[in-house]
Order: sequence, then C-alpha cells, then structure tokens
Amino acid sequence: MLKRITLHNFMSHAHTEIELSPGLTVLTGPNNCGKSAFVSALQVLAENTSGDYMVRHGAKECRVIVETDDGHVIEWKRKKKVVSYTIDGQDFHRLRNSVPEILPEVLRLAKVKSGDSDEFDVHFGEQKSPIFLLGDRGSRAARFFASSSDASVLIEMQKLHRSKVKVAQQEFQRLQAEQKQNAATLELLAPVPDLETRLETLDQTYQALQAESQQIQQLETLIQGLVQASERVELDARRAACLSDLPTELQQENERPLEALVQRWQGIEQEQQCSQVTVTALQFLSAPPTIEDESALATLIRETQLQTGICQHSAATHGCLEDLKDPPQLTDPDNLEKLIARLSAAAERVQLDRQEAELLAACVPPPEMVDGARLAQFCQQWTAAETRFLELKEIHAEAEAEYERGRREMLHWVEENPTCPTCGAELEPDQFIQSAETGLRGHTHGA
Repeated sequence: MLKRITLHNFMSHAHTEIELSPGLTVLTGPNNCGKSAFVSALQVLAENTSGDYMVRHGAKECRVIVETDDGHVIEWKRKKKVVSYTIDGQDFHRLRNSVPEILPEVLRLAKVKSGDSDEFDVHFGEQKSPIFLLGDRGSRAARFFASSSDASVLIEMQKLHRSKVKVAQQEFQRLQAEQKQNAATLELLAPVPDLETRLETLDQTYQALQAESQQIQQLETLIQGLVQASERVELDARRAACLSDLPTELQQENERPLEALVQRWQGIEQEQQCSQVTVTALQFLSAPPTIEDESALATLIRETQLQTGICQHSAATHGCLEDLKDPPQLTDPDNLEKLIARLSAAAERVQLDRQEAELLAACVPPPEMVDGARLAQFCQQWTAAETRFLELKEIHAEAEAEYERGRREMLHWVEENPTCPTCGAELEPDQFIQSAETGLRGHTHGA
C-alpha cells in the first residue's frame, strides 16, 4: 500500500508531498488546483507514459517519488527526453517506453491481463469515464470476470449495487407518494387556522352567558326583596283601610309624613309592576347548559368547517364552470400538430445545445504544441506513406484484374479443348486451374 507521494515540478505542482492514510484518502479542493495531477503521476509512474506534458513550465526536469508501507522507495525522473527509474537505490536507464521488470511487483499497480492482448486497468479511473466495466461491452466484462480470481466477489458487488439502486428507487417513489399525501392533508387542513378565532368567539359568548346568569341571580334576589316590599305595602294598605274608618273631624296636625308614605307606596307599587314584568319575561328562559367536555364540540366544529369549506369550494367551482362556454371546434388541427412538433424539436435542440455547452465548459483546453517541426515532419511522412499506399493499391488492383483475365482465358481454352492434345487425357477445368495456380503448369501428362 502506498504511504507517501511526492511531486517535484510535475504539472502545476512545484513541490507537493502528501501522506496517505491507511484506509481511504480523499483529495478535495476547487477546480484546476492539481487534484487530478496525483492520479496522472501514479499512471506515469506505473506505465512510463511518453511525452513531456508533465514537466512544469520553465522547469528542466520533473520527478515522482512514491514510498510504500513495506519500505520500498520508487522514483521516476524525466529530464528533457531522458527517463529513468530509481527503485530502492538501484538505477534503471534506457527504458524507452517500457518499465523495469521489478516495478509491477514493487508498485502493484499493473494492469490485469486477459488472454494475450486484452488488458484491464483496475487501479485507475478517469474523471469523466463511467465506472469500471459499466461503459464497456458485455463480452469485455465477461472476459474480465473469467480471468479474475475475484470474479465471485465482483459479481456479488454488482448484485449489491443493483439491489441498492432498486431500494433507492423504491424509497424515492415512496417519498413521492408520501409528499402527495401530505400535500392533500395540508389542503384539507387549510381551514384549521380559523378555528382559533371561532373558539375565542365561543369563549366570549360563554363569558357573556355567565355574566347574564349572575344578573339573573341578582334579579331573583331583587324579586324576593320586591315580594317582601309588596307584603309590607299590603300590610300598610290594610292599616290605611283601618284608618279610613276614623272620623274626619279629627284634627290632623301634620300631613307631610302621610304624603311621604303615599309617595313611597306609589314608588313601591311601580317597582312591583316592573318586577312582575321582568319575572314574566324570565319565566320562558331555560337554564344555561352545563359545559363538561368541549372536545366533542371542537370535533363537531372542525367537521362543520371542513364540510363548509368543501361546499364553498364546490359552489365556487360550479359557478366558474357555469360561466364557461363550450370549447371551440378545431376545423384543421394539422397545422397545430405541425407547429407543436416543430416546437418540441426546437426544445430538444435547445436542451442538447445546453448539454453540449456544459460539457464543453467542463473540458480542459488542449495543451499547446511545443515542437511544431516534428509534427510537420511526421505529417509529411504520413502523406508520403499514404501516397505510396495508394500507388501500391492501384498496382495490386491491376494485378488482380490481370490474374482474373488469365484465369478466364484458361477456362475458355479448357472448355474448347476438353482433352489434352499431347496425351489425350480428359481435362477438368477446376483441377487444371488449381494445378496452374500451384505451379504445376496446369496438367501432368499420363496421370
């Protein structure tokens, strides 16, 4: 397992050293900060990639140094066009595009071979490539599983991945259904905030009823006082009747107390009449209800409000639908269908253009050409080779045509001469042509 990676003048890194954890190491950071350079460095170290694109601009050489947990130190160095390795102090030069023989055993990042020519890179994954084997053909995945010693483990991993995807899709569908159900519940509970206002109104009504009950008790007390006063008035009336029998010649010294008494009696009589009217009016009232448990009342209020809201919504919908006119009849929908088709195609093109713009924005600009003379020379050699190939192709076509003409002439001669003019033997056209092609001059006399 790798323990430490050091980059010196490699791509954008002047000198960077990272310590790898025993388990998983994750590199994070903004774009173009050099994260992918570590993967490229390990690929160059494992495969000795050709080219000088990895040398930092302005530097003369670059190096990649890797230390493993079992004590190995591997260094790859490129100076101008010369590449060398140093493995545990031993130098390796003149490698061209190959790697030292001991490197795969020490580094353990070599590709897995299947057969004579097929190879699988199980250690590195490109940033914008699909997951390992998911983007390849089924035959290539089958060859890898057939050649891998851990094929059963990989198959189980693939099954586990598929089951996790299926569970995730089911969970997503369940959450969507739950979201729809919650939205419907919230729509039904929309009238609930009005219950607080209605409950406050009922509370005020209840308090008013309690105040009226207290007033009724006070009126009852007042009525009892009026009844007692009425009894006293009656007693006074009997007394006055008794006094009326007295002779008139009696001299009254002072009539003011009697006038006051009469006035008081008249006032009491008026109060008695008012009390009788009040008692008559209160007789028809029933006793206030006793409030024991308001939960049933609250449930009834909620259901009533819910039904009222549904009725109002239905009435509003019915009113809106009554005002609507019949939809117009389409006399010729072909033009509209063509317009819809063109709009759909335009929307798809816009979506594709957006996806291409996003992909192009995420692409890294191509590297600048350092040596244009070599490329021009290569292009000239390629053009010359292509011209030579076309010439040889024309020569080959002419030879094929000449061969076909000679073959037809020989078949025509055999058809005109079915027997050999020398030995008199019968000539078979196919055998004659096969003998001529193998160099036996077409026929063996006396055979």
